[in-house]
Amino acid sequence: MRRWMWLVSMLVGMALLCALVPLRRVAGDEMAWTLRDGDLVWVIPARIRRGDVVMLSDPLDSTRLIFRRAVADGGQKVRYDVDGLRINGKRIRQTEMGRDQDHRVVKEVLWSSPPARPNRWFPRYTRQKTVRWALPEKVEVPDGHWFLLADDRDGSLDSRWWGPIPEGDIQGVIRLRFGEADIWREKALEVLLPEE
Repeated sequence: MRRWMWLVSMLVGMALLCALVPLRRVAGDEMAWTLRDGDLVWVIPARIRRGDVVMLSDPLDSTRLIFRRAVADGGQKVRYDVDGLRINGKRIRQTEMGRDQDHRVVKEVLWSSPPARPNRWFPRYTRQKTVRWALPEKVEVPDGHWFLLADDRDGSLDSRWWGPIPEGDIQGVIRLRFGEADIWREKALEVLLPEE
């Protein structure tokens, strides 16, 4: 009897939580391979940490919700060039993983202090290594702001054009993703945890 009551209370709790914090459907492949068109994501209000995928209104079209990866916060210096991404002069480690139809895919690893786990994701680039950056070569992120990047680096706009985004403009952090598994995403259901 107790087990049955526990199961019912758990289901009611999850239904209530889903009603208060609904699932969102991803439109577009700007965050491929982490998020794909049609994926369902659970976005919750939470403290943002480096490596998190966040949701915000598109700075160029406030009617459109978009997702981007938070890579640097206030006080950090960001540089993005043909050698990749550098935060405070330290290059984010990239490992070539292979190619899909039109892109080359790399694994980026953003390390945190031990004993925390490394944060890794699989951004994609066009076949040619290009640098797309509209801001000065190096940007210092102001306090209370985040530098956000799309995982589809050559096919999407992000803080390389908009500049750092105020933390108050970020509507939430993705903690759960559901979508088709593929070569770069081994599981259909994935919990996206912060770095710490």
